[in-house]
Amino acid sequence: MATVRLLAVLTMDGCPADTTALSGRWLGSDKYGAGALKEDAVCILNEDTSLTLLSNRVENTGDFLTYLVEATERTSGIINGMMRMHLVDEIILYLLPVIAGNGSRLFRSSLPESEWTCTGTRQWQDGMVRITYGRKTPRRPVVVFKKK
Repeated sequence: MATVRLLAVLTMDGCPADTTALSGRWLGSDKYGAGALKEDAVCILNEDTSLTLLSNRVENTGDFLTYLVEATERTSGIINGMMRMHLVDEIILYLLPVIAGNGSRLFRSSLPESEWTCTGTRQWQDGMVRITYGRKTPRRPVVVFKKK
């Protein structure tokens, strides 16, 4: 079964990093390893991704592929849809030591409850923290396609 990863670089108040002018200081290099995560993915998802097709693909393929969606202001809507459909298997959260004070939050209201297990952490001396979470309960199919 395919894996869907959410890569989220957020400020301490939950805004995607691209909503603050200070993000360039933190995201200008790849010293935190986000580039390697993108390279490992077979497909980078964007705001135009069809959730129905993605659901079918991750549930019905025998492949062990990795899909990645990066949290930005533009992708927050599709990410919230993915969370509602329980399509995300892993959340890789980079936490910037910055409070944006404005901007939209990544996770919006009316998401279903879900439990996650911390599978790894790393902290850098400049204050950046990476926390990796895995889905605590197995993914349940939301969309079921009939086989012909």
